[in-house]
Amino acid sequence: MLKNKSKYKINEQKGQIGIPDGYEDGSQGDYNEKFIFYQHPGLSKNVFMKETYHTDSYGSNYSLVSVEFVQGKPKTITVYEPI
Repeated sequence: MLKNKSKYKINEQKGQIGIPDGYEDGSQGDYNEKFIFYQHPGLSKNVFMKETYHTDSYGSNYSLVSVEFVQGKPKTITVYEPI
């Protein structure tokens, strides 16, 4: 694990939303998910550490469920605007 993780944090993304906002709790097994990405200068330029967190079925109390190294790949997005 990284020491002083906040120094290397580059992005946070939401994953699965099993318990929508406004609901007090979900069914057993439901959870919300988030991913936190870190980049360390000791790793290759496009290699990141990804932490995955899940909530309990009440939609709170995030806990770490996995840590893995992932590779970043460029993604092209086409936006159509009026001319």
